[in-house]
Amino acid sequence: MKEDVFMLFNEFGDNNAPRLLLLHGMMQDWRSEYKLLGPLEKHYRLIIPAQDGFYDGSSDFTCFADQARQIEEYIIQNHSGKVQGAYGASQGGLMLTELLSRNKIDLGTVIMDGCYVAHQGKLAGIITSKMFIRYKNTGKFPDLIMLMMKKMGLTEDELGMMNALYLNASDETIKRNFIENYTYRPRKEISQNNTMVHMWCGSKEPYAIKSHNILKKYLKNCKEEIMDGYGHGEFLMKHSDECCKKIHDTISKKI
Repeated sequence: MKEDVFMLFNEFGDNNAPRLLLLHGMMQDWRSEYKLLGPLEKHYRLIIPAQDGFYDGSSDFTCFADQARQIEEYIIQNHSGKVQGAYGASQGGLMLTELLSRNKIDLGTVIMDGCYVAHQGKLAGIITSKMFIRYKNTGKFPDLIMLMMKKMGLTEDELGMMNALYLNASDETIKRNFIENYTYRPRKEISQNNTMVHMWCGSKEPYAIKSHNILKKYLKNCKEEIMDGYGHGEFLMKHSDECCKKIHDTISKKI
């Protein structure tokens, strides 16, 4: 595994403000995350990493353990190993699970929004990666994509969320990223972390709810909130101002 820092880190806001780590979702362009969560810059120094493989000029994606290592090293070197809060949507929530399991930096108050850690299997990861590679290269999805969307509580109308994806990723990056997502399992080490974790998801997200039930077996301090009527990423994508306020209200209580 490579030992140099390749991840792109972006910071915004007053350098004297509390630190808030924002972790993007699967295949997401970090710039779309900043567009949605930028209002939080009024209250925080935003730290937004762009994972390997998902920004121009990047090397290929490696694995979640390596991505977490790079985040840890950056926070240790640039922010004394501590942030006041961390928010991760979708894969960003999974990344927070990995960081909590490693327990090498202080994440303050953690919010996982639509975190999926329910094991779906390598075969599912390979099949789904092929669908996204086809979409990236042709602009067309196979019909099977709608089955996946249904499991995420989304409809065909929600395909517009694909506009937030980083579509310059290599085929190899997409394959690795999907397999990592679909085979990731929380480790028992996470039970040694005392961080307060807020788990949010929509009521139409069966995999997120299943993931919450898995994580609740390990986490010492956690609070679950299931938002009625929402599918995966809908609250953030459709109500970003309200989501920003909810994040700030949650983080600021502990500052």
